[in-house]
Amino acid sequence: MTIRLKELHPFVSFLYYVCAGVCMMMFTHPLFLSVSILILVGVNILQGTRGKLIRSMPAIACMGLIIIIMNPLFVRRGATVLFYFRHNPVTLEGVAYGMIMAMSLLGIFILFISFNDVIHGRKFLFLFSKVWPQLALLLMITVRFVPLLITRWKDLYHTQKLRGHDMFKGSVKKRSRTGMLYMQKLLTWSLEEALQTAESMNARGFGERKRSHYQLFSFRYSDWGASIVLAGIAGVCVYSAQHGIGTLNVYPQLGTLSFSPSDWLILILFICLMAFPILLEGGSQLRWHVLNSTN
Repeated sequence: MTIRLKELHPFVSFLYYVCAGVCMMMFTHPLFLSVSILILVGVNILQGTRGKLIRSMPAIACMGLIIIIMNPLFVRRGATVLFYFRHNPVTLEGVAYGMIMAMSLLGIFILFISFNDVIHGRKFLFLFSKVWPQLALLLMITVRFVPLLITRWKDLYHTQKLRGHDMFKGSVKKRSRTGMLYMQKLLTWSLEEALQTAESMNARGFGERKRSHYQLFSFRYSDWGASIVLAGIAGVCVYSAQHGIGTLNVYPQLGTLSFSPSDWLILILFICLMAFPILLEGGSQLRWHVLNSTN
């Protein structure tokens, strides 16, 4: 699904994700984190990446649960002791900090699902090929490599299974041998294609001259306005978080969850920042209806 955020210049889209990620890591109050997670879920639904989000949720939830359990067991800081586990204190502050870390991690993962849909390969190369050309190409190859290997592994598995080589049947020795055969074919296939790609890029003169872009993006006045708004709101949010607004003191003793007027004001700005794609889409829809009604 095409949303307004995808139509902006890649720098503006990238700036939104950087500002959102930095602010999510700076604000540690549970209300800020809860609101950001709900908004990011709404952004993913608006983008049409709800399926990816649902498929990723079990893994993200398991990782968050592990952090919530492991943090109080290994971190013994905190003034409020809940109980003792193997003669080691489990503190309320350790549990609270584990929950905050888990919520931050959950929000960052959901943000990255949206990021992968908006900042695709061409936009990423457009942003970083002039600054770090080798690093940008290496990152793109790395990001593409893992899903490509998974797809090829599934193809190999179904093909070899039809030929009677199933790595999940037989003795341990037979399954290990079949698994190594799969891996050998997978690596041979991938390396052979990598060599062909390198020869093709060399024949086309990759790296010999200044690189041109397959798709050009123009920086319009609306992109300037969106960049200034995003940078301004993010700057205020980061400055406020550095002065304790929107943060929850955990160590050495857990602070209160009470909100001051300045906390509410910064929360409104934070919501505007996180909901920037939704506000853009709402503004576009409103303008479309107004123009249609006048015509």
